[in-house]
Amino acid sequence: MSKRLFDNTKLAFELKSNNSLRKSLFLFNIIKYPLIVKLSSFLMRLFLKLKLPVTPIIKSLLFDQFCVGLNEKESMMTVKKLFKFNLKSILHYHVEGYESEKSFDDCLANTIKTIKSASKTNNVPFTVFKPTGLGSLKLFHKIAQGSILNENEKSHLERIDKRFDSCFQTCKKYCVKILIDSEESWIQPGVDLLVEKYMIKYNKEEALIYNTAQMYLKNKIKYLDHLLRLSKKKSFVPGVKIVRGAYMEKERLRAKKLGYEDPICKNKTETDENFNNALRFLVKNLKSFNFMVGSHNEESSYLLMELMKRNKIKTSNKHIWFAQLYGMSDQISFNIASLGYNVCKLLPYGPVEEVIPYLIRRAEENSSVRGQSSRELDLIKKEFKRRRINS
Repeated sequence: MSKRLFDNTKLAFELKSNNSLRKSLFLFNIIKYPLIVKLSSFLMRLFLKLKLPVTPIIKSLLFDQFCVGLNEKESMMTVKKLFKFNLKSILHYHVEGYESEKSFDDCLANTIKTIKSASKTNNVPFTVFKPTGLGSLKLFHKIAQGSILNENEKSHLERIDKRFDSCFQTCKKYCVKILIDSEESWIQPGVDLLVEKYMIKYNKEEALIYNTAQMYLKNKIKYLDHLLRLSKKKSFVPGVKIVRGAYMEKERLRAKKLGYEDPICKNKTETDENFNNALRFLVKNLKSFNFMVGSHNEESSYLLMELMKRNKIKTSNKHIWFAQLYGMSDQISFNIASLGYNVCKLLPYGPVEEVIPYLIRRAEENSSVRGQSSRELDLIKKEFKRRRINS
């Protein structure tokens, strides 16, 4: 596999106009400075809280880079454009973190609506939801700790359970797979228990439900091994999406504050090694797993392609998917898809004010991951040069 595959900017930025590229260049020039990102994130939250008219600015800069629309109808326009390049889509109504029953029920209704919309096209094989969009973060934390629930909490858990099952029943009925987004490490075990329960119920012939493993956590290879052993015992096919992770700074600060062992890999090198070992584990156990690799790391993408080649696995094998977020790493998505691999772009949508937490995470991720924003900048500049336009 040529290590210059991802240098093809003509294909990577085929869908971007000159004006859109200029916006991306401006954004990634800002994002490369962590201090500016932190200050901007604080001001964004403050201005919205004070109801200042900043939504148009956020939409023009951050939202248009990382989200595909205010509603499902707008997002489907991007789905159609991507499919012309052999790219499938993952629709995500991205609302999270509201601790109210109405908010949870609204998120469920929108998730089910998205599942039904996805079923009308072959271009959207997956949808996704965030667990804290359907239930209380505090309750998931309590379950993760193994704490005894009071009667009110038991009642709340029953409602969460019904929301999860309603999503999965709809997915089964409409033949759409679903990804369960990840939460922080002190919440995730509570999510895992619920997701595994429904994997056993619904993932009989192949994976309908995919749980997410954040590989910057030291213990996640053990979790994959746990899923393997559980699947053999309970006769189901585990679905897994592996990612590096999105809460590193928060995880380290909490561990230090509460005085427990830092659950995160020591540095980027260890995280990369953990992630790549997960790739090797999943390919080795492909007969047992269906999996998706959510990565913006070029070396890991090359590794998976090499592992598939070495093990004589077809590029079109329906149990292996590559995935990247919308607005990031198009040089990976478009170029891998052109070779016949299964590739998805995750397409978040929703009201601007409600996707702010997601947008902030994307900005912080690009700022904190060494080389991420620099690589995006270099590729954009290369494309400007290829098009012979001034940046």
